[in-house]
Amino acid sequence: MKPDNRHSRPSSVTEFRQLEGVWRSQGYGKVLLIGRDGYTLFEETTISCQKLFGGTIDELGHYYEDPIVSPGGQVFSAHRVTGVARVSFRRLKALPATAAATLAHDPIDPEYNFDIFWRTFHEQYALFELKGVAWDQSYHTYRPRIDANSSRETLFATMAAMLRPLKDGHIRLHSPWGHFNAGALPALYKRLARELEEANDDREITSYLGDLKEWLHDVIHEDYLANTVRHGCKRLVEWGRLNTATGYLNIRAMAGQSGKTGNPTGDLRAIDGVMQNVLADIGSLPNLVVDIRTNGGGYDAIALRFAAYLMDRKRLAFNKSARHGKGFTGKQAIHVTPASGDTYRGNLFVLTSELTASAAEIFVLSLLQHPRLTLIGEPTQGILSDTLERHLPNGWHLTLSNEIYEAHAGQLYEDVGIPPHIRLPYLGRKGREAGTDPMLERVLKLVSAG
Repeated sequence: MKPDNRHSRPSSVTEFRQLEGVWRSQGYGKVLLIGRDGYTLFEETTISCQKLFGGTIDELGHYYEDPIVSPGGQVFSAHRVTGVARVSFRRLKALPATAAATLAHDPIDPEYNFDIFWRTFHEQYALFELKGVAWDQSYHTYRPRIDANSSRETLFATMAAMLRPLKDGHIRLHSPWGHFNAGALPALYKRLARELEEANDDREITSYLGDLKEWLHDVIHEDYLANTVRHGCKRLVEWGRLNTATGYLNIRAMAGQSGKTGNPTGDLRAIDGVMQNVLADIGSLPNLVVDIRTNGGGYDAIALRFAAYLMDRKRLAFNKSARHGKGFTGKQAIHVTPASGDTYRGNLFVLTSELTASAAEIFVLSLLQHPRLTLIGEPTQGILSDTLERHLPNGWHLTLSNEIYEAHAGQLYEDVGIPPHIRLPYLGRKGREAGTDPMLERVLKLVSAG
């Protein structure tokens, strides 16, 4: 290993072989068993330690990379491939006793599954205080409803009832026969529901919203970009010119740019290629609109890579920490650093809506210190934390928010969203009746006045 002043850094991910032993993550509820030829990953609560999956040491590098080991060999940290944070692990003498106890339990026991479900949120969920939910009280309220003979339907409905008050779009509960999402519907859905009711239109809201999105997409292409649009990254990125001084860039998702799901490394390569083309085409224009109004997220690393092509210099994007014990891990400072080569240097107008969510919000968060940024639209959805995926013994799985993101000045935008500088409704009725995009109209007015 190659030494530095504080740590030793293995030359490659396969050097995880040097870390043979049992390790517990700080936060995230993981136990990692590294053997000579393979690894096993466990999910842990104070009452369980359940085997999740395993594989070869090389395959471990699909989840974690760039391990850094403390001088005494008792601690190491590694970068999560799908995120931007490093996770620390501390050495244990052996697997927790709960690993054997978990194997001894009936995996479909409703009471055991309920208790692990409750413990998982109790130990990992980061936002109880922000949400004003007393999780301890929920145990006393709902636990008596579950016994050894409870049906799967009763168990699922009970868990959903406990999660509903959290109103968190990153909380999902999945079973082979049913799914639940704890997110509250954006106000946009309520507005569109009123429109359908007033018009005696029996269309589903999602269908109506899809039609309106398609209409606006056509308006932008035909009336604002004169049908001179270029595409890249499997059509998840498109760009063109609004006029001789203003470019337009639409980023539709923060994942999938490579055409494969769960391939952030490939996505990053695809972004590097497409952004070089974008900058070659419209990077010299003094103004650039970045449209992320329908971007529902993906990977933080993807969001930061897009931002790297738009930032003027290295700046703090945010600080993040994860639930750990009764508190949180130490804050990790995450910076956005300009990409090597060309980056955009003009005025930046970012369009947002209530549908701008998750990693798309991280994109906005990373640009807040940009000196020439104007946010136009609606507050973002307010679900910034990464999703922590967890599994129950009965085969169900769930996701939850286990992290806190703080903006550069310490602001928390979880639950409330990142507010725009200029507030305009997305798909507002006035704009639709006029056949225009009010947000683009406002940008064009601002740049002409400037």
